[in-house]
Amino acid sequence: MDWAALRPSSKVDFDPLGTKFINGLPHDARRTASSILNRHRFRRYQDLRRSETAEGYSLRQFDTFKCIFVHIPKAAGISVSKSLFGNLGGGHVMIGVYRIVFSKEEFDSYFKFSFVRNPWDRLLSAYVFLKQGGMNDDDRRWWREQDLDRYRDFDDFVSNWVDRDNVETSLHLLPQYRYLCAPFTQTICVDFVGSYEHLDRDYAHVRERLGLPPDELLHLNKTPAAKKPERDFRDYYTAETREIVEHVYREDIELFKYSFS
Repeated sequence: MDWAALRPSSKVDFDPLGTKFINGLPHDARRTASSILNRHRFRRYQDLRRSETAEGYSLRQFDTFKCIFVHIPKAAGISVSKSLFGNLGGGHVMIGVYRIVFSKEEFDSYFKFSFVRNPWDRLLSAYVFLKQGGMNDDDRRWWREQDLDRYRDFDDFVSNWVDRDNVETSLHLLPQYRYLCAPFTQTICVDFVGSYEHLDRDYAHVRERLGLPPDELLHLNKTPAAKKPERDFRDYYTAETREIVEHVYREDIELFKYSFS
């Protein structure tokens, strides 16, 4: 079984069939079409509902708790997955994929949730994370392919690389609404969107909603202190770069009610 295909990486390489026509079909018809046209990937996800990879990815607990967790990169997803499920869940998988993995009855009845983060803060965090090597070889390969070392610092990177097309090449930089909305729409398909800024409070709400006793959130995959930005994220932006991010991530800012201040 090619479990490596399920490993999160920088590259955006799985679009649930990628056409407005297919994604416009009724749920179970779309699922059936995907199981035929993308059968190998479909089968791998179904296997993931019954087993766990060596790296720790599994959807078994989604069925156990009757929930679907959408893990947006750089929004405390590893901490949430490990705390709730004891593993990495499905990794960086979009809600459009889960609409194919699960039947309509399952998808409609399961509690679907995610966590989002201020786009200006998230972009800085992702830049630092990827510059320091990311999670795996795929992250490092993507960084080299984009030749991002040519930018002297974060300001240069935002000013001369960040645009609406370039951020689409990386799962870590992809706008957050793309993870939570039906493909080709801005219709959010999860029941609860928590925030990184109120992480402990919103995590407690998720546990309560799942019928789990209160418990502290594990804080995992944190950027080492020596590699973290030394100042508040706002201090890393100029008026120009602030506006660039506002344009590139305008859907996130509007949908999730964020502002620079």
